[in-house]
Amino acid sequence: MLNHTPIDIPFNFRHTCWFCGEPSSKSLHFPRQASKTSQHTALTLPACRECDAIKYPSKVNSIWVLRAYLKQALITKYTKHLAIGENWTEQELLESGFSGALLGGFGDSAWQMYEIAKQRIAFEGWPLSIDDLPFYTIDDTSGFEYNETRFSSLSTCIDFFVAATGVDHDLLTQLIDIVTPNRFDYALKIAKLNKRVSPTRRNQIIEEITAQEDEKREAEFERLAQSTINDAIIDVEVSGTIAPAFAIQWAMERGAKSLFELCPLEDEYFDDFEHLGGAAAFASYNGLQLYLKAREDQAWIDANDPNKDLWRE
Repeated sequence: MLNHTPIDIPFNFRHTCWFCGEPSSKSLHFPRQASKTSQHTALTLPACRECDAIKYPSKVNSIWVLRAYLKQALITKYTKHLAIGENWTEQELLESGFSGALLGGFGDSAWQMYEIAKQRIAFEGWPLSIDDLPFYTIDDTSGFEYNETRFSSLSTCIDFFVAATGVDHDLLTQLIDIVTPNRFDYALKIAKLNKRVSPTRRNQIIEEITAQEDEKREAEFERLAQSTINDAIIDVEVSGTIAPAFAIQWAMERGAKSLFELCPLEDEYFDDFEHLGGAAAFASYNGLQLYLKAREDQAWIDANDPNKDLWRE
């Protein structure tokens, strides 16, 4: 016989389901049967009739895993309710006059049904304790959170939005692969703009977004490269032309201490600074040439080169 220990219930949460916040009418025993894989003592928690009735697999080995499983079950069951808030705002519903079948049969109560479902999914329960002693078992469940809703995984989140908003599954999945799950909102917006997409158009969108992301990554790489310029290196003016610090550092890093040593590196220089644009890249290279030419005169170095000590390092 498995002995279950009841958790403490704060006064303001009496008669409240620990899993979803609905009024409780049942006592959920976890685990229901003795299990060698259970990570903590057997517990009894207040639950609503619906949460208590959800069947869960034997691999569920902690109260935290159970909570995540029940939440996902509720998300799946109430997809139509949650979809209301994904497709409309409350004000839009009031102004539209939609009712009946257009709102999943919810009619005038549509927004209320959405809010109830959303609150149940978002409900966190209260901190667990037994006889006023904190329950220290760590919640180590993984998942994916978006828009204040925690899904059991990224794939279940994708499945939800496919069902709730009618977006193309393959398009949304591929977009997330490109922009990463951290930018799920961006991927979802693109998918919503292209719901009924043909395979050809889907491929075009993927190619466009891939190109955009590649450009962003290149720009970020260049920005970081620029930000790593040695602060000790100073721009130098020679004959009214500026040799910029980044160009001087570039020459230092390649051991080009003279105009003679710089000449074979000309193509490499313009490849590296192509992002500056032709005119700016040429101006910076011209300044570098004049600077290295001036450095052939030791007297000029001693009198005018603020970077002279850095060339010796």
